[in-house]
Amino acid sequence: MKPAFAGLAVFALLGYFLFPGHTYLQSDTQIYLPMLERAADPAVLEHDIIATHPHLRYTIFDEVAVGLKRLTGAGFEPILGGLAFAARLVGLYGVFLLGTAAGLPASAALFLAGLFGLGTVIIGPAVLTVEYEPIPRGMALPLLLLALGWSGQERWRAAGIALGAGFLIHPPTVWPVWLVLGGYALWKRHFSILWGLGGAFAVLFLAAKFQVGETEAQAFWATVPPDLEALQRMRAAYVWVGMWKAEWWIQHAVLLALALGAWWRIRATLNPALRVILLALPLAGAASVAVSYLLLDVAKWIVIPQVQPARALLWVTAAAILNGAIAAARATHWAERFAWLLAPFWLPGQGLWWLAAPAAAGLRTRWAWAMIPLAICAYPYAGGVRNYPDLHTPELAELSTWARGNTRVEAVFHFPDAGLALYPGIFRARSLRAVWVDRKGGGQVNFAYGLAKEWWRRYDATIGRAYAPQPLPAYKALGADYIVLQRSHFRTDAQPVFANRGYAVYVLP
Repeated sequence: MKPAFAGLAVFALLGYFLFPGHTYLQSDTQIYLPMLERAADPAVLEHDIIATHPHLRYTIFDEVAVGLKRLTGAGFEPILGGLAFAARLVGLYGVFLLGTAAGLPASAALFLAGLFGLGTVIIGPAVLTVEYEPIPRGMALPLLLLALGWSGQERWRAAGIALGAGFLIHPPTVWPVWLVLGGYALWKRHFSILWGLGGAFAVLFLAAKFQVGETEAQAFWATVPPDLEALQRMRAAYVWVGMWKAEWWIQHAVLLALALGAWWRIRATLNPALRVILLALPLAGAASVAVSYLLLDVAKWIVIPQVQPARALLWVTAAAILNGAIAAARATHWAERFAWLLAPFWLPGQGLWWLAAPAAAGLRTRWAWAMIPLAICAYPYAGGVRNYPDLHTPELAELSTWARGNTRVEAVFHFPDAGLALYPGIFRARSLRAVWVDRKGGGQVNFAYGLAKEWWRRYDATIGRAYAPQPLPAYKALGADYIVLQRSHFRTDAQPVFANRGYAVYVLP
């Protein structure tokens, strides 16, 4: 077992630093970090509409992150990065356990884990099988993989603990696996799974009871108002499944067929638990789309954009990878192994489907695992696959450092020419200074009606339109203390209080 752990650790390191990689403050951490910073120190970001509208009541993510910050004295970046890396390793171990429970030798089980660790984007619901950012969803999903692995090993108490831990971190991610594992375990009278689930409910209830910092209660028994629906369809269209493109439906239908076909191929070799689990998960994932459509597109239940049940569609793709790779490992002919591996290697980078050929050749040998480091290097270098841009620049870092050290903690910054760019969110988290409005913050229209209306008022009046310079007092009237302009828009009628090659800052009179 020690060589297997060493292999999983190598996969985790290569995956974290090379492919699929990791990011910070380039996506949803731009939302979570201001909330965490304010939870750790209520004196900061008191005038920022994102930081003052947290949606962390039903998760212990904030308590864990803030607690570790106070315990260690470290910043959130290394803390969350460490948690994200540990979660990836846990997820790989879970898939490895699932592979061995399916009867695969250690080398093939390592291959299965590494193949899943290559990650892919689930088009439509905008979710990843391996999250790049250290966010709650990305830390809960690996715990679900661990629960699946332990369930396949018939270790129901351990599976319940993993499910409970995932629930504490991000409840919306957990429900499809709870439904499948919990239903099967109760059917077979494996009641020990309830220990972890019951404990998680109790802990989350207490955490929610004493949550502080919320400024707007989230509605539950209500329908989505027409103006909020219009905002969500504009800014968060992935929640409304009726707006998904036709080609997305086709891809998911093909992946579901592959998942079910692979299950049919391997069903006789699986133990009773895995036989049910590996069939029920993709079916639950597919059914989640219909559930989302009925509850949101038709019934317009206001809680659905927060829960986002259609993200369970991830389990269709996950089952296509897992079932397909197990079927390939069971196949005796190279051509069949190649066919089952096409989708798992196509998904991370669509031009590198040919990696299925050498993988099919080596899968039934003791060196099957060696294909994973090769693939991790091939996607970025041979295939040119780049999962995310690098949004961090020296100029932005210099601007953030200046603002943090030379402006009042309650200062508000406005970026009138930012448009769709994401750098204001990086500035907010690095400088700990409020941003009047930014595009990324609009993703919060799913969670709070009041925030959604205020965000749209600000966005539509400024960065949602083509940039047109205004007199400095006009920006002051908005409630900002400084404006930040890109180099191409430097003003000639005022002297900046800070400037570098990328940005200039003007104090508002």
